[in-house]
Amino acid sequence: MKKVNRLILVFCLSLGLIGTLSAQATFQFTIQSWGSYTAYDHSEEIIAEYYQLNPQTGDIDLIPAETIEAYKSTQLGVGIRRARLRGKMTKGKAAGFVQFDAATSQMMDAQIDYSFSENIKLRLGRHVGAGSQAGGHTSHTAIDFVERSIVGRMWTAGVGRADYRTYGLSLLGKTGIVDYQILANNGSNKLNLKPYGTKSGNSATDTDVMPQLDFMVSSKLASGLWLGLHYGLPNENRINISSATGFVYYTPSEYKTGKIRAKFDFAQVKNHASGSDVQALGLAVKGFYRLSDHLEVGAGYENWDPDTNQDKDGFGNILVGLTYSLDPEHWKDSLFKLVATIKTSEQDNQPYDPVIIHMVWQVYMH
Repeated sequence: MKKVNRLILVFCLSLGLIGTLSAQATFQFTIQSWGSYTAYDHSEEIIAEYYQLNPQTGDIDLIPAETIEAYKSTQLGVGIRRARLRGKMTKGKAAGFVQFDAATSQMMDAQIDYSFSENIKLRLGRHVGAGSQAGGHTSHTAIDFVERSIVGRMWTAGVGRADYRTYGLSLLGKTGIVDYQILANNGSNKLNLKPYGTKSGNSATDTDVMPQLDFMVSSKLASGLWLGLHYGLPNENRINISSATGFVYYTPSEYKTGKIRAKFDFAQVKNHASGSDVQALGLAVKGFYRLSDHLEVGAGYENWDPDTNQDKDGFGNILVGLTYSLDPEHWKDSLFKLVATIKTSEQDNQPYDPVIIHMVWQVYMH
């Protein structure tokens, strides 16, 4: 705990010094506290494992009822989902951004941008790169339900960016109505490569000269449509996985009472490390309706198939939820989310936690 407090103190003092020197620094923080109710049912799993033939007696062993019931229970809990501190600084054509997660004691982002013009800039450091819009590109203060989509979570785990970020260099540009991004990165969110001979444990890692490369294009149309496509090349010396992701979002220019918005996301991940490629595929569909200035309701379906060559190995979520904002003019600054998640599985007799109910209270200061 003392280490966490020291890290937070250093973070705040550093940002304060930057603000004093440049007089152009801004600070933000987000707190998301949550409560949850979960119904568990793993009784089929315990029966399959222990309800078997006894070789000594020739009889089928019986499992005590209390043992089975122990795998059929409920849980009520309270915790902190996120507690993040952010600082931004602009000095001429350069800008810096740092984000720290106090709940996990991790540095999330540390990046420097340099703008060549209004339409072209370079970004260097640890940041969210090109990839699934269902992943890190959706602001954590504006998530649709309580957790990010399975599409985003499974894609980012498959390509080695478990927290949606990586160390790399991005070229971000805009031409007409099309935005594009080219990302050259180390290939893993944990691979912080420094000059060989430093104290970095990864400095001697042989990743070859060519970095991991990802490409993305997207466009926000006047009709309220936002669409994009991304492709990541495989690299046998870094992440020998290729991926393709895409999205189509619709949000009216004035999203108010009586209006709807919708989202579609997909992701494909191919692992080329073995002799035969293993392909995973996922999709998510969501719809939302603005009931009033303060209230929005939504529903969605998500599915992930970890191996398209196998039958009945997919899983997913059915979601229903509502969001209540205390300040409609600043929707995400203070809001409540109540979401019910029904987990699904294509496998026969596959145990899962059938119902999870989450309540999140978010405060965003900026």
